Amino acid sequence: MKNKHIMIVDDHALFRTGMRMILMQVGGASGITEACSIKEAFEFNESGVDIILLDIHMPGLNGIDGIKPIRDKFSKVPIIILSASSEVSQMQKAKELGASGFINKAALAEEMVVSISRVLDGKTCFPDDIDAHGYTPKVSLGNALTPRQVEVLIYLCEGKSNKLIARELQMSENTVRVHVSAILSTLGAVNRSEAILIAQREGITS
Repeated sequence: MKNKHIMIVDDHALFRTGMRMILMQVGGASGITEACSIKEAFEFNESGVDIILLDIHMPGLNGIDGIKPIRDKFSKVPIIILSASSEVSQMQKAKELGASGFINKAALAEEMVVSISRVLDGKTCFPDDIDAHGYTPKVSLGNALTPRQVEVLIYLCEGKSNKLIARELQMSENTVRVHVSAILSTLGAVNRSEAILIAQREGITS
């Protein structure tokens, strides 16, 4: 991955920041280009990109539907789909449309770097058994949250204060604080910002 330029196409700014750190610090990438949508990705030139990491869930044109137009625009650039889930049907569809790999957002930094390096070497990084429908998805931390806590977490990810969340969900600010505290504890986060990053990485709020 060293001396390679990578484009991250993802609508979550915090996730892009986390990926940038992984790619630069762990993978040694020489440059990172960020785009919050497929439309914005089209503003860049193919000559400056070695590989594209494409989020599967985005407003407007999503990652799966965006594979073909991105391949048309960046004809020689391999694409890896990023997703918070490991649904076999999504992986198979991405492979059929020409993606070179599929990475779960909950994967360890080292695992991501290895997968991206494989694709840069001309290989693929899909689970070996996706064609046999045998891939087991990772359990999301979101399963440990109550539906109400997930609602509060969604508003946290939108940057809303406790007061605004209380107003939206028609509850007291103190109740919101209790939910936020429980969310941080469940996710193992030390503050709201870290909880948001974990939520986006795990796909809890997608």
